[in-house]
Amino acid sequence: MDSKEIEQMNRHIASFSPVVRWGAQLVSVVFHPLLILAYAFILLAKVNPFLFGCSSFTKVMDSTNNQIMFIHLMLFTFAIPTLAVLIMRGLNLVQTFTLRDRMDRIGPYILTGIFYMVEFMNLNYSTIMPLEVKIFMLGATIALFLAFFVNLFSKISMHTVGMGGFLAMVLISIVSTNDNNGHLLLWAIVACGLVGTSRLILSAHETSDIYGGYFIGFLAQFVALRFLFIG
Repeated sequence: MDSKEIEQMNRHIASFSPVVRWGAQLVSVVFHPLLILAYAFILLAKVNPFLFGCSSFTKVMDSTNNQIMFIHLMLFTFAIPTLAVLIMRGLNLVQTFTLRDRMDRIGPYILTGIFYMVEFMNLNYSTIMPLEVKIFMLGATIALFLAFFVNLFSKISMHTVGMGGFLAMVLISIVSTNDNNGHLLLWAIVACGLVGTSRLILSAHETSDIYGGYFIGFLAQFVALRFLFIG
């Protein structure tokens, strides 16, 4: 970004009260795109623990096999990609840790995409992981590479890519159970709105980047569903 764009962005952010800006930052951190798959795993274990061969959420999370898989998921979809960006920032390969510049995102996209593919292959060969978790992982990987392509032309919001995918994950999780969990869909929609609004408040993206992210994230999950479940 040039100095004029940075100045305009700072004026936009300053137009909101400190409390609003702090709230927007908090929402952006809590719903960071690299955390979405961990949330989806927990969500599925909560609404349908029987998919994991357990009778309750507590038993799912107490299972040693599930704990190992969850830790592995966190390593390859959050910890290692985050560490990679930190190293790239330390080597001045990217300008900021938040990757505000569109071109700064190319390297992290490629590295994270590799980690996601490795994790999908690991999950896909697992005989204990529910099919839904494999669908979530493949959908996130597809979304990441679609976002990488779009990023060559426009700085699409990875936050809303993640939230669009999360909304689809909630739908898939609800369908997988016979219990009345429709309220989860409402909460997911509210969360999507909060994240998109927060990114606009922080002047991180244009409106088109926000909606484009939702579309890509949501679509990618159903492409993965079509490939793994129906296909």
